[in-house]
Amino acid sequence: MRHTNSVKKLLNGGKSTQLRHLRQFTNQLTEVSALIQSCLPTPLQGHCQAINIREKTLILQTESPAWASQLRFYTPAMLSTLTHHRCNYIKEIHIRIKPVSAPTPSYTRHKMDISSQSATLITSLAETTPYSKLRQSLLRLASRKSNKS
Repeated sequence: MRHTNSVKKLLNGGKSTQLRHLRQFTNQLTEVSALIQSCLPTPLQGHCQAINIREKTLILQTESPAWASQLRFYTPAMLSTLTHHRCNYIKEIHIRIKPVSAPTPSYTRHKMDISSQSATLITSLAETTPYSKLRQSLLRLASRKSNKS
């Protein structure tokens, strides 16, 4: 029992400032993670995990580019929710992709092209969004315009 009490005392605010900071950070990340999950639709909740807060940036992780793309559309809502709940120290959200497993494809990927009309619509959408990360992603997508007439 004595050993358990000392560990409990250490974790609850002993003299170690490093452990105290680690505990505060863990609590902060847990709170932010719950807020992020609350503003995402159910299908996305299982594919998004808050993994770090570095300076003013929240780092989220997902397992595929498809989920990352969906998450980028919710970035404004996530930032708004965080600000509303007094987590306004977070100014930016980065999304990292970490695949569950990295299978080696047995085929060569072909670049997918989009029509000129789709590229024009995506470009006009990119020009109207105030979020630079989303704008960059949309412009990359629009650059896949087919060279065919």
